[in-house]
Amino acid sequence: MSSVLVDMITATLIFGILALTAARVQANINLTMYENQYNVVTQTNAVELARQIESDFTKIGYHIAGQKIFVADSTKLQFTADLNNVKSTNTLIYSIGDPSQCAMTKNKGDFPLFRSQDAKIVTQNWGLTYFKLTYYDSTNKKIATPITGATNLARIHAICASFRMESPDPVIDGKDTVWSAVTWKKTIIPRNLGDLSF
Repeated sequence: MSSVLVDMITATLIFGILALTAARVQANINLTMYENQYNVVTQTNAVELARQIESDFTKIGYHIAGQKIFVADSTKLQFTADLNNVKSTNTLIYSIGDPSQCAMTKNKGDFPLFRSQDAKIVTQNWGLTYFKLTYYDSTNKKIATPITGATNLARIHAICASFRMESPDPVIDGKDTVWSAVTWKKTIIPRNLGDLSF
């Protein structure tokens, strides 16, 4: 075997190794780009939902005399408030739907969040895979859900809202176990709970 043939075989092997390495590097770059893209979208959605919950929940009972919360369960909350500070009563309901109602995403575990304001329901598809509301009294003692009866509902002093949000598509195409995810949790103390006057 001549040295020229050996050189050609060696060059071909080296080129093949370099080509495989370049393809692998490109695949890793593409994966990182997808991860970053989904992370940004998921984090942006999580921030928006967190702001919405904080804004609504802190206003519970604002300018409302008497009963302020009417339904309090782990995934449903109904309350009244003067949301826009115009001396009018708004009724807000937060509740979740079923995963089958989010058929437009590849994530089979996500479900919609329904936000109803004065009987006008808005379906919000944030990519939620977990949503829970926990209630505490003025001594920071957890109140078991569902909370029923006006007297027990009046004991609510604080609400802890927590959720997990995942990307609508998997980070790695074809692998439905890898999702970009964000979790959020915050205890909100509405200033107007317990105040029977306004």
